[in-house]
Amino acid sequence: MDDLFDQQFLASLERLALQGRKIIAGKHSGERRSPNKGSSVEFADFRNYTSGDDFRHIDWNAYARSERLFLKLFMEEQDLLLTIFLDLSQSMDWGQPAKARTARQIAAAFAYLALSSFDRVALAACSDHLSAFLPPLRGKGSLHRVWDFIDRLPAGGATDLNRSLKEFGRYASGGGMALVISDFMSPPGFQEGLKYLQYLKQDVIVLQLLAPDELEPTLNGDLRLVDCESGETREVTLTPMVIKAYKRKLQQYTDTIRNFCHQRNMGYWQLSAAEPLEDIILKSLPAAGILGRR
Repeated sequence: MDDLFDQQFLASLERLALQGRKIIAGKHSGERRSPNKGSSVEFADFRNYTSGDDFRHIDWNAYARSERLFLKLFMEEQDLLLTIFLDLSQSMDWGQPAKARTARQIAAAFAYLALSSFDRVALAACSDHLSAFLPPLRGKGSLHRVWDFIDRLPAGGATDLNRSLKEFGRYASGGGMALVISDFMSPPGFQEGLKYLQYLKQDVIVLQLLAPDELEPTLNGDLRLVDCESGETREVTLTPMVIKAYKRKLQQYTDTIRNFCHQRNMGYWQLSAAEPLEDIILKSLPAAGILGRR
């Protein structure tokens, strides 16, 4: 993965932050604001002083004005646990460039972004089940271990996002953020799996990654199409009318995913595997509200 990112791109990543749809407390001190009131340097609110409170947090200026004791409350900074779910089923290993390659690059960039923010990162590989899991790691010293894990994951197998995401339950250890990178070509569906992540207190972000030829088909004429996962074949004659019908069906499916995510307050964005990685990370995802400036 090292040869994918130059120093200028890495410096740009360090100026970005994950934009969760809700604030989730972590377990360790970090750079992310928690809903808990703690003792960091950022002021949050006042409350009345009660016996036993730390007198060092009394606002003496407020006492001079009102002759009442108030305690200053500060916003506690905690880390975030980002779990990246990487679909590496056989359908992801298709296209020019292959969707799996772009998916790995996006996962590696998000891992760097999170680790440089002192957040924790875990990785989960999905196909017809949860085929591999890297437990949470923290700090830039863990970066190459995360990148090696991503790089070594094999692609292949059928797609069952519902089963894969539900199997994460045996590893889950509290709330966090879940980034799901997939083409969502999952015959058993995806809705139950995403809902289960929310049940596990995950702030869910969905990136639907499609190949250029899926978005804008270039094939035409009499063809035998082979499903790369099931092996099922179908004889077709691709005419402009058939391609138009295909694109209409694809748009309907995309709308299904987008509407489901919006109704469940999940982040959603569709990407092309041909889009340059720097454009995805530095332009598309900030425009979608998924990434923001620190």
